[in-house]
Amino acid sequence: MTKYIPYGTQSIDEDDISSVVQALRSDFLTQGPLVPQFEDAIKSYCGAEYAVASNSATSSLHLACMALGVGPGDTVWTSAITFAASSNCALYCNASVDFVDVEPSTFNMCAQQLEIKLKIAKENNCLPKVVIPVHLCGQPCEMEKIYELSQEFNFKIVEDASHAIGASYKGHK
Repeated sequence: MTKYIPYGTQSIDEDDISSVVQALRSDFLTQGPLVPQFEDAIKSYCGAEYAVASNSATSSLHLACMALGVGPGDTVWTSAITFAASSNCALYCNASVDFVDVEPSTFNMCAQQLEIKLKIAKENNCLPKVVIPVHLCGQPCEMEKIYELSQEFNFKIVEDASHAIGASYKGHK
């Protein structure tokens, strides 16, 4: 008997499979009309003004760090439990990475531990440039508190919602 730790589940139906087959049989595998259709669907679903598709969440996180000017001498903090992309995106920019402890009930970044760590970092003049909370297994982080901390401690937030398509936080996607 195979034993495993359930990480998460997905719902893939025949329409999903048919859509993938249709894309594979089309003239476009990496570009073409399906990309803007996908971006428009995500914008509509999330109520966002913009959506940009990339080849992977890893690339998207890397691009977000680049857009925020993350580079040598900067530090990015992320969740202690995450996929490697949440830290690698900073390393790709030649920045340092540090980790924030998680809540035992959700395994998401703990806003209280983040606050404690930020106060210590402020005393040592080593605050992060960017904090990347990870919405693990579709469970949103406590973003209201993390946002308040970003205002107090002057860091940018890049939400890694790669595993949270379909999740809601306080009534918002």
